[in-house]
Amino acid sequence: MVKIKRGWILLAAVAGVLLIGFFIVQHFLDADTYRDRIEAAISDALGRPAKLGQLDFSLFSGSLVAEAPSISDDPAFSNQPFMTAKDVHIGVEVGPLLFHRELHITGFAINQPKITLLRAENGTWNYSSIGGEGKRKAPTTQTSSLIPNLTVSRIDIKDGTVTVGAVPQHGNPRVYTGLNVNALNFSFEKTFPFTVDAKLPAGGSLNMKGNAGPINQHDASLTPVMADISLKDADLEAAGFVEPRQGISGTANLNAKVVSNRSSAKANGKLQLTQLKLAKNGSPSSKPVDVQFSINQNLQSLSGRIENANLAIGKAAIAITGTYVTRGNTTTAQITLNGQNMPIDELVAFLPSLGVQLPSGSRLQGGTLTTTLDVSGPVSTPVISGPVRIVNTQLAGFDLGKKLASIQSMTGAKTGANTTIQSLSTNLRYGPEGTQTDNLAAVVAGLGSASGGGSISPAGALNYQLLIKLDSSGGVGRLATEAISLIPGAFGSAVTQTTKNGIPVTMTGTTSNPTFAPDMTKMVGGAFQQQKGKQSNPLGDVLGGLLHR
Repeated sequence: MVKIKRGWILLAAVAGVLLIGFFIVQHFLDADTYRDRIEAAISDALGRPAKLGQLDFSLFSGSLVAEAPSISDDPAFSNQPFMTAKDVHIGVEVGPLLFHRELHITGFAINQPKITLLRAENGTWNYSSIGGEGKRKAPTTQTSSLIPNLTVSRIDIKDGTVTVGAVPQHGNPRVYTGLNVNALNFSFEKTFPFTVDAKLPAGGSLNMKGNAGPINQHDASLTPVMADISLKDADLEAAGFVEPRQGISGTANLNAKVVSNRSSAKANGKLQLTQLKLAKNGSPSSKPVDVQFSINQNLQSLSGRIENANLAIGKAAIAITGTYVTRGNTTTAQITLNGQNMPIDELVAFLPSLGVQLPSGSRLQGGTLTTTLDVSGPVSTPVISGPVRIVNTQLAGFDLGKKLASIQSMTGAKTGANTTIQSLSTNLRYGPEGTQTDNLAAVVAGLGSASGGGSISPAGALNYQLLIKLDSSGGVGRLATEAISLIPGAFGSAVTQTTKNGIPVTMTGTTSNPTFAPDMTKMVGGAFQQQKGKQSNPLGDVLGGLLHR
C-alpha cells in the first residue's frame, strides 16, 4: 500500500514539474517577438512577401505555431494571396531557443493551405518567380541563422486545396483537394526527395514520388524533376485534361515516369482509358483503350513530339507519331495514326465513342480495317483525313437488297438479311462540319459494286450520290438489262445503255435509317430531256410500273 502511494506521489511530482516548466516557458518565452524575423527570412527566401499571424510556442511539439499564414502572389498575375492556410507549425531547435534565445528553423508543417495556381497565355505560371534570381534577397545577419543556406530538414503540406486557373480567365477553374506534400532536406541549391498525393475532382487520385531540384533561379517551373506519377480513376473533363466543349469524356488510369531538365521533359508510361467518348454525338465505349507512349516536350517553347506511341483496342493496334504545340489556351497537333489489318470485331465496341451510328438493328461482324489518318489542327476541333479500307466484313441485321426495293423490283437483286461487304475503300475527311467520304468504292455480295461519294452531317444526315453496277456474273445485271430493254424506242435504248454503265442512286435519310432511290434524271440522260413538254411520257409510265413509284 505504501509503495502504491509513493508511486502516485512520484507521478504527481513529475506532472507538477512538467506543468510548472510549461508555465514558465509559456510565460517567459514570448514567441511572437520572433515573428518579424521569421517573416523576413521566408520573404527573402521566396522573393515575395510572407505574413504570419500571432506566433506561439508549443513545447510538446517543439515548434512555433502561427495562425493564418499567407504568401503573396506574383503581382503580374493577381493581387490576391498565392497561399493562405489555417496555421503553420515551424519546427525549431528547442535547446538553443530555450537556453540562448537563438532561433534555428528546421522545418514547416502547413495545415489546410489554399493554393492558387495561375497560368498566363505565354505558358508562364504564377509560381515561376518563386525563389527566382533577382527576387530573392540576400539573407541578413539577423535572418541567416534562421534557415541556414536556405535549407530545412522537412516541409509538410497537409490537407491542402489547389485551384488551377488561367489569366485571363478561360473556363472554370479546377479544384483539387486532399493535397499532401512532403519534402525532405529542402534546398534551393540542391536536389531533394518529395512525395505528393491529392484527390482529383469527381473522384480519382494523383500520386507522385521522386526528386526535384536545384530550383531553377530564372523560372521555378523549369526545375529538374525525376518522378513516378500515378493517376487512378481520373475523370478526363472534371480533372481538366480536356475542355467541356470538346465533347470528350472518360476515365484515365496512368502510370508514367517523367524526367525533366532545365529545357525539356520526357515521359514514358502506360495509359488506360475506360468509358471513352471522343465525339459530342458519341456514346461511351464499352471496351477500354490502352496506350503505351514516349513523349518529349520542350518546356520553353511548349512544343512536343510523340516519339513512339501504340494504342490498343483489344487486339486492334494503332501506331501514333506526331508533334504538338501549345499557344495560350490552344494546343495544336499534327499526328499520324496508322492501323493495319485491324480486326473489326475488336473495334465494334469502340465505334460509338466516335459518333459512328450503324443502321438500326445492325452490327458489323468479321473482316479487317486498314487506315492511315492525319490528325491536324486544334485538339478541340481537329480535322481527321486519310484513306480507309475494309475487307470481308458483314453488316449483320441489315438487308441492303430490301433497302434497294425499287432496284430489286426490276432486277431481283438480293443480299439477304445480312449484307456482306467484300471490300470498301474511301478517302475520309472528318471535321467540325461533318464527315466527307470521297472516291468511295464498294463490292457487295449478291448486288455488285458501288462507287461515288457524299457527306454525313454532324447530326447524322446522309447526302450521297452513288453509281451501282450490278453483278452480271450472278445474273442480276442481265435481268436488269432485260427488264429495262422492255422500254420502247429511244428511251429503252438510252436507259439500257445507262444500266450497263451503272444505276445512279441517291442515299439520304440518316446513318441509323438510310434510304435509297434511283436518280431518274441521270438514268435516262438526254432522252428524258427530249420528252419534256410533251403530253405523253411512256418512259415515266414504264419506269413507274417497274420501280413501283
